[in-house]
Amino acid sequence: MNARAARATARVEAQAKLNLFLRVGPREPSGYHELETLFQRISLADTVTVRTGVPGRTLDCRGADAGPMESNLAWRAALAFSAACGWPDCFAIEIQKRIPVGGGLGGGSADAAAVLRALNAIAPRTLKAEALSLLALGLGADVPYLVSELPLALGRGRGERLFGFDPLPPRDVILLIPPFGVSSAGAFAAWDTAHTAPSPAPPALLTSQSHLDWNTVAKCAANDLEEPVFAQHPEIAALQRALAKAGAQIAHMTGSGSTAFGLFEPGTALAQSLGIDARTLGVTMIRATTVERVAAVELI
Repeated sequence: MNARAARATARVEAQAKLNLFLRVGPREPSGYHELETLFQRISLADTVTVRTGVPGRTLDCRGADAGPMESNLAWRAALAFSAACGWPDCFAIEIQKRIPVGGGLGGGSADAAAVLRALNAIAPRTLKAEALSLLALGLGADVPYLVSELPLALGRGRGERLFGFDPLPPRDVILLIPPFGVSSAGAFAAWDTAHTAPSPAPPALLTSQSHLDWNTVAKCAANDLEEPVFAQHPEIAALQRALAKAGAQIAHMTGSGSTAFGLFEPGTALAQSLGIDARTLGVTMIRATTVERVAAVELI
């Protein structure tokens, strides 16, 4: 093993994601649902730093309570990479959290993907993209997308079958984040309760040959999990309505919630957000943009 791989540091901006649309198909024998979703990365990001050649194995997460270390996806990603490659024996992970926890923005998944990408960049023998994606799938449905180099992608299956599209021009984003999260398992359980009869997989909205522009995306935009989640949390529906009233071209819940997002023409989000009273709504408002490329791994 060379000295660079034995003692090295890599840093990644772990970008959050939006589900521009999300459709839920039938439950498979594996227990998971067949999904179709359009992923888009945004500028909101955690900073993930990975060091090797250090004593022991550590995780330092700042800015939010990310739960017990053993269940942290970034920690599990490092263990999975080590088990698959026989390296590294020791590592230190530092995460500066900015992506809200439990909001449907893929923060934990983005951190896990960042750890995989960082370790792969400094490993003595790197994994090919297919092997890295397989490790990612073992960590969660969003991780294969977030470990990829695709800023905009159609995901099918559990989200692991990815079809990339040319990036779309940036759009301003307003995120409205309630002071509570929504459990993905709970959201899908509520979906199952409301859809007890077996249903066929919905026809594909897009194909890998589709030409995308924001008008096409807006016509497809929807989230099947909104119905059961809104029934339990009507305040999220109110956030969606507030964003639509403010002039968002697309206003929906992302993932299983609890975050509602609005996409606006460039340069308009600041003005439009003035019509949204975050304090009255009892939420945190974050402004961001969609991005045209995935943040690169920085070797330090």
